[in-house]
Amino acid sequence: MMSKLSVFTLLLITSLNTLADASSCYSISNQDSKNICLAQAKHEKSYCYSVSDSDRKNYCLAVVGNEKSYCYSISSKDAKNDCLARF
Repeated sequence: MMSKLSVFTLLLITSLNTLADASSCYSISNQDSKNICLAQAKHEKSYCYSVSDSDRKNYCLAVVGNEKSYCYSISSKDAKNDCLARF
């Protein structure tokens, strides 16, 4: 199982290399990762609400929705700081 820091690193890398085509997201087997990918590729935060892990969901909502306030709901200190640094 991936650590939360690894998951957030993956999320950051994915967001920096924004997928041009959402169809690439459908090949991702992990549902949370797939929904985060779709949220970023389609620029639709509605996919973030389907993410089961609360920290990943809040990170997704913050980044995709460009809403810093969601960063404060992240319990992982490193992930929270990473999220806040994006604004």
